[in-house]
Amino acid sequence: MDNLPQISLGTAALVIFVACLGYVMLRGMLRMMLGTLVLAASVWLGFKIWQAAPELSIEWTGDLNIAITHGLPVVAAVAAFFLMRAILSLVSRPFSPARIDERPLGQRMLGSALRLPLALLPAALLWLIGAVLVHHAGSISEIRGFAEQSRHGADGAATAESGVLHRLKQSVANTLPPAWLAFLDPLAEPGRLDLAKWIAAQEAAGPAGQTFEPLIDPATGLPIPRAVIIDEPDLQDLARDGSFATLLRHPQLTRALQDPEVRQAIDRRQR
Repeated sequence: MDNLPQISLGTAALVIFVACLGYVMLRGMLRMMLGTLVLAASVWLGFKIWQAAPELSIEWTGDLNIAITHGLPVVAAVAAFFLMRAILSLVSRPFSPARIDERPLGQRMLGSALRLPLALLPAALLWLIGAVLVHHAGSISEIRGFAEQSRHGADGAATAESGVLHRLKQSVANTLPPAWLAFLDPLAEPGRLDLAKWIAAQEAAGPAGQTFEPLIDPATGLPIPRAVIIDEPDLQDLARDGSFATLLRHPQLTRALQDPEVRQAIDRRQR
């Protein structure tokens, strides 16, 4: 015992304090990780319902109902957040507000330290979800910018290429693999986005039924094929009203993309 290093009471108290602080921090980090996972899952659920909301609205009510197309995703995300939090609380504390962990302190601290790398998971999930939301918002901004460019010409309002959201979308597209984006944000698929932009450009150029001069796509220098989109009045109404987010999600856009002539026109312009 005489050969052991002597530690003052003050030093011992400091060591104990640091150990307890580290344990509390690790425990708090674990709570933060679980809470962030719940938040990420809720936001993702809301986004998936946002993508499907127009189709659900038409299926349930026969028309586009703003309470469903815009309200349902928000309600679903909020409800899922509180429900998952309640389930998590019930699982972690089924019988009392605070269960006492009877394992030795060292074993508990080791377990917390082993879970520390998992704290990176919710941060990565939140970043990924945020990137997908930015990518989707950038696609809507592109449609709006394309319509403005068609209405006012190259010298008019800010075009899609000059928008902040467009630049952020390009940054996300350069960071994430295309296969990931196709899975996470299928509504922003290039062919679907091109068709939505053409519809928006057609309505921006003048009223429906009017005889137009050929409208040139500034990205390709080719005429926009009006014939393949002229028979979708619901989509034209959305474009005329500036409801570009709903236009991009509309099930009629999905059905239009299944037309072989439309797909051929899009494929030719993407080559």
